[in-house]
Amino acid sequence: MILRRTLVAMGAITVAAPMLALAVFNARPDLDPLWMQFDVHFWVVGFTAVAAALACGVIIASARTLRETRLLFLALAFVSIGGIFSIHGLMTPGYAVHSFYMTVPLSGWISIVVAAVFVAMSAVELPRPLDAAVRRGGTAIFAWTVIAVGVYMLLSFEVEHWLDWIPASDRRLQYALALTSMALFAFAILRYWQAYLFARLPAQAAMVVALVLLFEVAAMLLWGQVWHWSWWMYHASYAAAFAVLFAGWAMEARRAGSLSAIADALAMRDALAQLNRGRDGHVLELVDAIEVKDAATLGHVSRVSAYALAIGKRLSLPAGDLRSLVLAAQLHDVGKIGVPDAILRKPSGLTAEEYDEVKKHSPRGYEIARRVEALRRLAPVIRAHHERLNGQGYPDGLAGDAIPLLARIIGVADTYDAMTSMRPYRSALSHDAAVAELRRVSGSELDPKCVAAFLATFASDQRQAA
Repeated sequence: MILRRTLVAMGAITVAAPMLALAVFNARPDLDPLWMQFDVHFWVVGFTAVAAALACGVIIASARTLRETRLLFLALAFVSIGGIFSIHGLMTPGYAVHSFYMTVPLSGWISIVVAAVFVAMSAVELPRPLDAAVRRGGTAIFAWTVIAVGVYMLLSFEVEHWLDWIPASDRRLQYALALTSMALFAFAILRYWQAYLFARLPAQAAMVVALVLLFEVAAMLLWGQVWHWSWWMYHASYAAAFAVLFAGWAMEARRAGSLSAIADALAMRDALAQLNRGRDGHVLELVDAIEVKDAATLGHVSRVSAYALAIGKRLSLPAGDLRSLVLAAQLHDVGKIGVPDAILRKPSGLTAEEYDEVKKHSPRGYEIARRVEALRRLAPVIRAHHERLNGQGYPDGLAGDAIPLLARIIGVADTYDAMTSMRPYRSALSHDAAVAELRRVSGSELDPKCVAAFLATFASDQRQAA
């Protein structure tokens, strides 16, 4: 908790300080001295461009595919910054060229506008036909964008005056570019902040801070005085955005024990936010996110939901309760989103410390569900699905009827599927062996009515098959 508060405080200072300084410089121009340093400009811009290209590389390396639209558009944003902003530095007079051309200031503006467009596209929910088309052509879209950026760079070197017709100093154009970029970044910040509130992953927090810094870059481009400190701050904020990203990604990879955790955190769609708007179809995206985290339990969520529904029907639950039961069963392991991959995918038994970390998924799932209006009533069920009748479960040691009925039903379904599924550290039990174990713990750990209903369902299916 202390570490989290410290990081939050550092993040707040990081994003607030540049805008406060910009306000001071605009109010007191005498405190905003001129500082023309071509060497510093070349190296600062070069660092930022390389960092952006590396960020694109990290996304591609950590992603399983560029068919995920969020990852694709983020990669495009970073590769665009890496290529276009590099021209802003490479064409600093005295390096690749010896004269000043309009490509220098315009590349700064174009890089932030293009980045804003792609980042906003990574946060928007595309219509399904368009989303499907983008997924199919993800690799081609990425390749053509890289080619377009390459053409921009080539033209800037070979035809130095090719952008001189654009009135880069026109304040109306600058306002249009800056305000458009700021609006797009603000939209993306909101969406990534919503995702962070649900899952609380370091990579998501770093993305929010980085986007705020990029928002500030657009503001500083507009209101900073060229070659004055207020103008240099936009270069510093650009570089800081990628420093924050890499720090957050390093924390994510170290926490999860896997580079793929970065892509998992960034690719997580705003499914919970959509559920809040009554769009239940997005629960499938959450199920996918849960099962991608723990490949050894692939299909577990779907099977537990089916078993739970069968038990609920056998107990004659009302239709509304059955719907709640299925939704809670689908999301009972949503808290695993925050469990390190290295633990979930460990090929041997867990240590006591690792098992304690796994047990945190129940209260974490409760916190996630509690923040979503559409799931709030199910939060206690998600929290209690590992409680046991004898009070020996977790996280609260509830006993008997203190455990919600829906949680008791999910507990039976979850236990059976866990026993009959293959794990890296043990073989699956046969159906008969699992049934024998259910009967053994019925009345002590598991609700006997729920166990009886589950077994009666199997018996009925066998009779119908015969």
